[in-house]
Amino acid sequence: MARFLARLGTRLGRALRRTGRPGGRGGGAGGPDRPGRGVTVLTISWPAVRRRIPGVLAVLLLVYAAASAVYLHSFRVVRTREVVVVAAEAELLGDVERLARAFRAETGREVAVVDAGSSTAPELLARLASGSVDAVFAGASAGGAPASGGRVYPRRPAFYRAALLAVRFPSPHTDLSLEEARRAVEDLRAGRPGPWPEAGLEAIGLRDRTPDRQLLAVDGVYPTLETVCDGTYPLSEEVFLWLRPEPRGPLSLLYRLPPVRRLLRPNDESLREFVVWLESPGLREAVYGTPAEVSLTAVGDVWFARNVGRLIDEKGLHYPFELVADRLRSADLTWCNLESPLGTTGAPLPGKMIWFRARPETVECLRHAGMDVVALANNHILDYDSPCLLETLDLLEASGIAYCGAGRDMDEARRPAVLEVEGLKVAFLAYTEYADPGLFWDVSYPRTFMAGDDVPGCAPLDMEMVAEDIERARALADLVVVGYHWGREDEPYPVAYHPWNDLRAIARRTVDLGACLVLGTHPHAVQGYEVRGRGLIAYSLGNFVTDQVRDMQREGVILELQLGRSGVLSARIVPVWSEGFRPRLMTEEEARALLEKIQRLSWVYRQPR
Repeated sequence: MARFLARLGTRLGRALRRTGRPGGRGGGAGGPDRPGRGVTVLTISWPAVRRRIPGVLAVLLLVYAAASAVYLHSFRVVRTREVVVVAAEAELLGDVERLARAFRAETGREVAVVDAGSSTAPELLARLASGSVDAVFAGASAGGAPASGGRVYPRRPAFYRAALLAVRFPSPHTDLSLEEARRAVEDLRAGRPGPWPEAGLEAIGLRDRTPDRQLLAVDGVYPTLETVCDGTYPLSEEVFLWLRPEPRGPLSLLYRLPPVRRLLRPNDESLREFVVWLESPGLREAVYGTPAEVSLTAVGDVWFARNVGRLIDEKGLHYPFELVADRLRSADLTWCNLESPLGTTGAPLPGKMIWFRARPETVECLRHAGMDVVALANNHILDYDSPCLLETLDLLEASGIAYCGAGRDMDEARRPAVLEVEGLKVAFLAYTEYADPGLFWDVSYPRTFMAGDDVPGCAPLDMEMVAEDIERARALADLVVVGYHWGREDEPYPVAYHPWNDLRAIARRTVDLGACLVLGTHPHAVQGYEVRGRGLIAYSLGNFVTDQVRDMQREGVILELQLGRSGVLSARIVPVWSEGFRPRLMTEEEARALLEKIQRLSWVYRQPR
């Protein structure tokens, strides 16, 4: 500015520095330009202009300061330093109030929430402009991100809200089209029952998920934390945070000074901290009920022996899981009961009559299916005695597949396999009813399946051991999953092999001890499910990869679960059918029939909600 004025003064001085003479430019009063008139020319010297520059600058600065003060005053808010005021549409009020409580609990700063009702976008922007609120949470009904008059932070949505449609678990109802889902949500919100009133249909949020609610897929997309937050779930809605626009342009320069900023917006630091906090796990905990979740897929009995092994030799190592491998691999964690030992060593246990053993290469079948952890506590893992069990353990370890329920000694058999995903640690334990110390197959070789201090074997179904192991596992992990190889074969309901065992009581106590999930195997038949608090009991998952041929033995399931720190968030059952000694997804008609059967088998366990 000073340089500009100096240049301007120089030019003015040069242009105006004249000596006045009569007659203008040529001479006196009778000059050629304007005869008879005298012209007086004012002469301004550069030193005079230079002396006046400071005064001119002072005036300009005063004018700028006054204009800035008037402009910036329109951005002033009256707040205490620790309080942020936000407005939320009525349908977002619950989520935003939970956010405010969580933020206050973590930081000690206050967020006052104002009910904006069903305000339109212009009305919400007017609240921001007036300074009555510091920020606004707005969903699609208000237009999402404002076109003008406000700014959005962060650039992506602050969070998502979604309408999840749920029925009582387990149910043959599994999915809806988008049109059907929207109509069902409208009916439920209007107080109408919607479709399937007998199924207990309801619309809930992510944080309301419980294992006794079976969520419905919409247009083939199942609602999870991931599908809601990436917007792929069709009934998810973006929620943006609108902030008051900050001063801009030449008159906003003073706003950059910390004292001026604190004067105009004394709670600016609190607001900035709140905005940063919205990208922390605290938001997910408050809005979605969990900061993270893990998808776990569990399937039943798997063996690669007998006819399955012959087909693998003929068709390749990918054959057993080929039709379902993509689905299994899509989970964060995948579990099965591995019934056949892998290897070439050992000799058949005398008197056992049925012996399983698969080639060492078949460990690749598990890798191809994405198996992360296998349960080994069963009645076939020692068919070829200790050498083949030890070979199996070595093969699994070399392939990066965790195992539980069997080991080189009792300590290892009882040791949990702990896997971590998304910051959540899941511990897996497994036990078998067939590792009883008095159970063997030939008096000449009384080899039990129970591990010993220096004896390879399985963890027995002993509730004192189970209680101790769950307590230790809970100290190592956030969640505990327990597999039981139990019961009699070909039974639709849990019937213990040993008459002194009560399988329902064992399962319930397991959940009460702290396990979130009980996975039953061995009956070679699908059985029912029981919900106990945040825990889920699958009494038998049935067969998965076997060569058994009776109809009930060919039925199986893929149990897909979402787990959070609180336990099981949701579960869905995907029916499969064994064809060619490998599972395929059932047709819609087949699946409905099996799900109706599972629903009937589960009625006896149903607890009032």
